[in-house]
Amino acid sequence: MDIASFFDSMIGIMFSTTILFVALGVILGVVFGAIPGLTATLAVVILLPFTYGMDAVSGLSTLVAAYIGGISGGVVAAILIGMPGTPSSVTTVFDGYPMAKKGLGAKALSMGALSNLIGSCISLVFLILVAPQLAKIALSFTPFEYTMVMLFAFVTVAGLTGDFFKSILVTIFGLVLASWGFDPINAVERNPLGIDFLRNGIPAIPALIGLFVISRVFEELESDQTQPIIPKTKTKGSFPKLKEIKESGPNFLRSGLLGTAIGILPGIGSSLATYVAYDQAKKASKKPETFGEGNIQGVVASETANNAVIGGALIPLLALGIPGDSVTALVLGGLQMHGLQPGPLLFTSQPDFVAGLFASFFLAVVIMYLFMITIGARIFPILLSIKKVYLLPMVVAMCIAGTFTIGNRIEDVWIMTIFGIIGYFMHKYNFSSLPLVITLLLGFSFEQYIRNGLIQSGGDLTPFFTRPIAALFFILTVVTVFLILRTKRKSKQKEA
Repeated sequence: MDIASFFDSMIGIMFSTTILFVALGVILGVVFGAIPGLTATLAVVILLPFTYGMDAVSGLSTLVAAYIGGISGGVVAAILIGMPGTPSSVTTVFDGYPMAKKGLGAKALSMGALSNLIGSCISLVFLILVAPQLAKIALSFTPFEYTMVMLFAFVTVAGLTGDFFKSILVTIFGLVLASWGFDPINAVERNPLGIDFLRNGIPAIPALIGLFVISRVFEELESDQTQPIIPKTKTKGSFPKLKEIKESGPNFLRSGLLGTAIGILPGIGSSLATYVAYDQAKKASKKPETFGEGNIQGVVASETANNAVIGGALIPLLALGIPGDSVTALVLGGLQMHGLQPGPLLFTSQPDFVAGLFASFFLAVVIMYLFMITIGARIFPILLSIKKVYLLPMVVAMCIAGTFTIGNRIEDVWIMTIFGIIGYFMHKYNFSSLPLVITLLLGFSFEQYIRNGLIQSGGDLTPFFTRPIAALFFILTVVTVFLILRTKRKSKQKEA
């Protein structure tokens, strides 16, 4: 596809009904992403049946627009009430929420929206120019590489918290919980408690909603209910200064590239990308100690990376027919519903469709940005500055509705509640819930990859450490542990 086709398609879409469907998808996605308990996946699920009667470009563009809006919308609740609207916005809470408590919520939202825009555009460039080449790299990954990538992820997340050893214990606990359900290799049931609704394991999304939203509700119940969760946010100076944008340049680029690269790897997704990007931004900062206290670069890293994953995840989908995450799996269903088969031939047999989809991607990103800076940065802070006695019941109701809708099981609501209690006590006793989150999301896949690798090698561990890419991630893991322990030792020496 050449640049001329891209711009021709963009002009055609702008003067057709497709632009209305794209806008609808973006707005619905942002709303679902902004409400804790609802997700981009749910927004795409709801829209999927309605795209059946549309032409292929309009239908798929609507789904992709909802994907972009859903991931971007998570920044709203993450910053304004400290409750990530989506799992991909967890790291946004670290600095976005402290900014909101200082009255800078609108500014954080504006910078988050700009980061969403830049991250999406970076991944779109890769999607247009090098999709087949990058997809082949991801396709060459074996269980050995995936195992080491995830091991690196677990260690990185543990290193983001205050007490590394406590986080390692939480990681092990999370891996144990992730092993519940059916054995991924032998299909043997593993249900230690014998509870019937846990036969298929612990569903990650209800658990995450409990850990990050319900636990926060429990904490807020201990405070004055007549006060708002955040102070009235300033509307003046809601846009970041040009100097701040220039200083964020390296962070934009680094986080965008990380998000795109991780998005290409099927099954890993935006949660890992945000953790890694946040960690790298913290390491690159001249004032790493300010991360977690309201450093706007933390918001930049998280929001740039999670949107960059979108284009990255579409690369293996369109070029090879391999979904990169749960949302692109639904997009695959939409492609098949319209009689399109993703793969290398899609680019040669359906060039107009590909050009139209890429053009719609860009237009959706622009609409998302405009919507966020006009609605998200100005009206949402006002709406979410209401008293806790009114806001908290609404949050709980939305969490219950969203959790039930995901699997249509009342048992998922109980799981959400149980993990809310777990999250509350973890916070009370200074245990970070982040390692538990990442293991619930990736633990099942980690076990599957490591066991498949052992089967392929006949029980030999050598390939995990000798294959080039696997060895690289193992070295990165060892270096990360060394740096964490060295930092911990220096901190103790300073305290002494």
